[in-house]
Amino acid sequence: GISINDGEIEVKVLESVEEYRQEAESQHICLFSAAYDQREDSLIFSARIDGRIIETIEVDLKTLKVVQSRGVCNQNTEYHDRIINLINANTHLIKERITA
Repeated sequence: GISINDGEIEVKVLESVEEYRQEAESQHICLFSAAYDQREDSLIFSARIDGRIIETIEVDLKTLKVVQSRGVCNQNTEYHDRIINLINANTHLIKERITA
């Protein structure tokens, strides 16, 4: 249930297998076929503008660092640095959920 917003970009956690599948199909990435939903030490976010997926982000739960953030076909977008900065500025929200 983590959601982060900077006024334009909303970054939210993918919460179901169906959301993983939809994200993977929309972005043409291996998120679903590589079973990222089963990785215990990863948290996957979807960055969106007006509901449109911009990038998919993987955060390592042990280090709370962004492992990767990619747009369609694993390409960086013009929002790439902004998305990573948004995640990095809000890692305390992830840490709060882990310790809760």
